[in-house]
Amino acid sequence: MVQIGIEHEFVFKDKNGTYLDFETAKFPVFQQIVDAFPYFENDDKFFDCKSLERKPKRCYVEGFERYDREGKLLETTPKGLEIRTLPHRDIDALVSEFTTSYRVLMKIAKGFGFSPLLTSLHPFKNSVIFDHPLNQTEVDLRTPEELKIAVNALLWHGLHVNVSIKGYTEEQMMDLIYKLNYYTPFIIPFSFSSPFYEGKLFDGLSYRTYKKANKARKAAQLQNRKGNYVIEFRGYDACGDARLLKALIMLIKGLLLDETLDHRAEKQDPEMLKLSAMKGFEDARIKEQGLKVLKAVKNTIADSQTVEQLEEMLHKNLSYAATMKQSFLATGDILESISNRYEYNREPIGQ
Repeated sequence: MVQIGIEHEFVFKDKNGTYLDFETAKFPVFQQIVDAFPYFENDDKFFDCKSLERKPKRCYVEGFERYDREGKLLETTPKGLEIRTLPHRDIDALVSEFTTSYRVLMKIAKGFGFSPLLTSLHPFKNSVIFDHPLNQTEVDLRTPEELKIAVNALLWHGLHVNVSIKGYTEEQMMDLIYKLNYYTPFIIPFSFSSPFYEGKLFDGLSYRTYKKANKARKAAQLQNRKGNYVIEFRGYDACGDARLLKALIMLIKGLLLDETLDHRAEKQDPEMLKLSAMKGFEDARIKEQGLKVLKAVKNTIADSQTVEQLEEMLHKNLSYAATMKQSFLATGDILESISNRYEYNREPIGQ
């Protein structure tokens, strides 16, 4: 039995066209939206509280948590909002829950004058400057490498897919992590949506992937959540519509359940990730391996329509990033190029 849940991060602009981030918006700006978001009974069985939450919600403020010198949690330096779902056996039910939360969230956000931006990496800034420096207690909470990753995460946004498989041992789950390590460069181009950095156009399709290729934070990690082994896959960029979201989740599920793809890697290949980030399926090797994955998934998951959608994207090297680049070349406006990109009112294939 496979259960899957997702987490998706969102950034916003206000009615004046200001990109809301860790410098331009404080925690209360986002928390007012979360306060208006509904709470569902028994969600605490599945979720932990985030930041200053008293009860865990399916939407919360995502960012970097700040502590005083005694180690008391004070606030979160925000990068935006995050939607998380319950674990589901059925992918259509999972997508349905997510899109419902999305619509509720965006209706609330609109009431405050905010609209979402589809981006997976901050398109204007490449570093984080806090309004007050980290104290020694905050520094000591993490190793230097963990602290660097946690701070830089304020610049990154994406889709996380969390998978548990009933009856699988830790060893079996680690084998799947090694499988994801190898095949990640060949499945992530479907999600690419970060073609900008430092206010400029990136030569490739995902500067987020390119920048993170050499980072210590892995695309896939094994976690123990409330006594269950869970694979958290963080390799995808942000996703913009229900059909693609369903396809990306199906792709992970099919890849993990497949028994024919036999390559494994204890570590990710930084150069292959960079190649994927630059060229996507335009590169012959990325395309060839991507087709092998889709063939395996098609034989594992009985959903030919979804696989055919991905096959079309692969052969045409389609992505949000490519569309955004076209928009930017026509307008010269990054903010306009990442605005009005979400299409979660359109139902996924199979519904």
